[in-house]
Amino acid sequence: MKYVACYGDSLVQGFPFGPRYSWTAQVEKLTQIKMLNYGVCGDCCDDIIYRMRQYALPEYVHHVIFLGGANDILQGRRIEDISRDYKRVLEWCEEKQYSLCVVLPFISTEQALNRQLLNLRQEAEHICGGKAFLLDLQPAIGMDAGARFKAYVDDGIHPKSQTYEAMGSYAAPLIWKWLKNEKEA
Repeated sequence: MKYVACYGDSLVQGFPFGPRYSWTAQVEKLTQIKMLNYGVCGDCCDDIIYRMRQYALPEYVHHVIFLGGANDILQGRRIEDISRDYKRVLEWCEEKQYSLCVVLPFISTEQALNRQLLNLRQEAEHICGGKAFLLDLQPAIGMDAGARFKAYVDDGIHPKSQTYEAMGSYAAPLIWKWLKNEKEA
């Protein structure tokens, strides 16, 4: 059995529904990959990295998924600071010999926020491309404003339960392929 440590904020945790309804739970259900959910609501990247460094993963874990950045932007952190955090995650995974998957930040329903999120997505691709598997779940959420409006709860940031399910269904074969390719490498 494969085990994947999933670090992030509320979008990994499955807020407002909880971990059993998260996209990672759907991936686990569809693939039988054990997705260890370390998502915590409200975490910024520096909080996530702190937890990654403080608590040792079980020795059978060799793969890490990281999703962070949206809370950082909402808390007023600069893209440069978040970029340094992405680099710290890469360094930590390299040091621990974990294979890393970086989930690109999701686009919201708020245009002002989206400008920053789009910049962060580009920065994540620039920093992590070729060094980590990049997972973009936006196609499962919706690319246009109307689809995004239907996909999120009233805050325009957190997915509805059916959106989490769609995200997990979309992610499952991609994560399966990532793990398979890592095994062959």
